Amino acid sequence: MKLRFAPSPTGFLHVGGARTAIFNLLHARRHGGQMLLRIEDTDVERSRQHHAEQIVSSLQWLGIDWDEGPLYQSDRLDLYRQRAEELVTAGKAYRCYCTVEELEADRSAAEVAGKPYKYSGKCRVLAESGTASITDGAHVIRMKVSPGPIDFHDLIRGDVHFEGELIDDFVLLRSDGYPTYHLSVVVDDIDMAITHVARGDDHLSNTPKHILLFRAFERESPVFAHLPLILGPDKKRLSKRTGATSAEEYRDLGIVPQALVNFLTLLGWSPGGDRELFTTTEAADWFDLSDVNKAPAIFDQEKLLWMNGQYLARMSADEIYPHLVPFLGDRVRSLDELRAIIEMTKVRGRTLAEVADAMQPFLIEDEAITYDAEASKKHLKGEDLKLRLEELRDALGAAEPFDVATTEQVLRTLAESRGLGAGKLIHPLRLALTGRGASPPIFDVVVALGREKTIARLNRLIATFAG
Repeated sequence: MKLRFAPSPTGFLHVGGARTAIFNLLHARRHGGQMLLRIEDTDVERSRQHHAEQIVSSLQWLGIDWDEGPLYQSDRLDLYRQRAEELVTAGKAYRCYCTVEELEADRSAAEVAGKPYKYSGKCRVLAESGTASITDGAHVIRMKVSPGPIDFHDLIRGDVHFEGELIDDFVLLRSDGYPTYHLSVVVDDIDMAITHVARGDDHLSNTPKHILLFRAFERESPVFAHLPLILGPDKKRLSKRTGATSAEEYRDLGIVPQALVNFLTLLGWSPGGDRELFTTTEAADWFDLSDVNKAPAIFDQEKLLWMNGQYLARMSADEIYPHLVPFLGDRVRSLDELRAIIEMTKVRGRTLAEVADAMQPFLIEDEAITYDAEASKKHLKGEDLKLRLEELRDALGAAEPFDVATTEQVLRTLAESRGLGAGKLIHPLRLALTGRGASPPIFDVVVALGREKTIARLNRLIATFAG
């Protein structure tokens, strides 16, 4: 078994393409097959090398490990021309010399008559009668399409039927010598021994043309699986607002690749039961293209954020750190310096950006702390505020050892001795150390900052609000 993921480098890798790559990979792994990566870059007007490189980079970031490639169609142009000529020689295709103006006139006439446009077949008649007078000049090569049924079984959609009478004599080779999508794809799928083609539902109308080409080359068609569309929560095609963005933009939002792959795998497929979190290796043990739903999948960005938060909570600091570094900017530290802080803050956000934000109080200088106005108004009050904070500072300064259990005991003992609720000390302490009304467990924060910083930040709060 051999599958292929074959993107066109006309833009970045979007979530629909990423899902197609994942489904190809999972089906290949489930059945002990291979997946090939092919860059379909024959559209010279729209294809860009930097997009091809970006697609490869995005797939690598997602952890999609293809077995062969990337192969570029632009390296195989002579082969496509040769195959087109073979079909002409065999009488299965012909040269068409109709000008753009002639074709446009025919199209306009069909519109006026209220009929669907279809190539008139003028050059086909001339070629078949042997009366074609033009032997040189600009031309395309068209496929001869014969009437009759075109049937195939789709792993997802079931039995599919098309009528040859409704299909144009489609172009195989353009006048500039470049192949159309139909020719290059079929030639490559034959040469590369592709057994299964899993691609988006938008390619379904291309499939009968490809089957005709496989027949013309006297080869068996691969097994087809047309993946359902991905819709936004509004049940319309994905837009930028509802999730139609590139995989790398989700990386820049702070989504870890494991979470994005898990989420995309669930768009149209389920492992059964209530299980939602799984690795790619686990999914490959269960996945089969025939189990993909026919109905469009719904892209729920809130679900993706939830899932990403679940992954962050389960990952170790060592696993998170490489993905987190870009979000720390110039405040990045070594993994050894940040390990405890990451473990403490990884549950404080649904994205890496939110985790990085939760880490900021541990990374900035004491004087850079700013105090949340609402939390300050609520917790920094009372005539005894200064005395409370000074006693807390002195008690923590004398705590031995300076660990979570001891610092908590010191604070609670002080609160009890003064007849106070522990919150009267905990909330001002949190503001002093982080500037925020919410934080990781406060005694974890105390120990992570260390005795010296804890005392310095308490002194700064005292000077600012109780001096």
